[in-house]
Amino acid sequence: MQTLMILRHAKAEPWSPAVEDFTRPLSDVGRDHAAKVAQWIHDCDDPPAEILCSPSQRTRETLSPLLRLRPELETCSHFLPQLYRASPEILSRLLDGIFESVDRVLIVGHNPGLEQLAGAILAPSERARTARLPTGTLLVTGFASDWAEDAGRGILHHRVRGKKLPQ
Repeated sequence: MQTLMILRHAKAEPWSPAVEDFTRPLSDVGRDHAAKVAQWIHDCDDPPAEILCSPSQRTRETLSPLLRLRPELETCSHFLPQLYRASPEILSRLLDGIFESVDRVLIVGHNPGLEQLAGAILAPSERARTARLPTGTLLVTGFASDWAEDAGRGILHHRVRGKKLPQ
């Protein structure tokens, strides 16, 4: 079984004309939510074998608490420019390549691409639970045999929101 973990960046500071979108940092609330999701991954789930992360400030800051908890994951973390504002097609192509060599992948990125990707890879019965992917939300999805064969029939194992996790 292959597993894809989809993590939308946590809540960022609001956009303003004075700050470039790419460099917007997480808000205090976002940092708290990112830490909670990282702790959940650390405590409750097997770690990813590879991590694909947008190089934007807010995605790096969302991933950072997990890397502090699991420093060994730094060597399998890849900050890919094509993940910033990526379409679901670009995300799928990247995942096609990575799933050829590993079975557990974490992707950290942005909407609408991640939300659309989730809708495309999950079984129709699972899609309603992922119609919206708020900031700081983690989806843990599985594929009965593998990504290439079962994309479009994935099963949602967990939907975790940093906002909903206890202190």
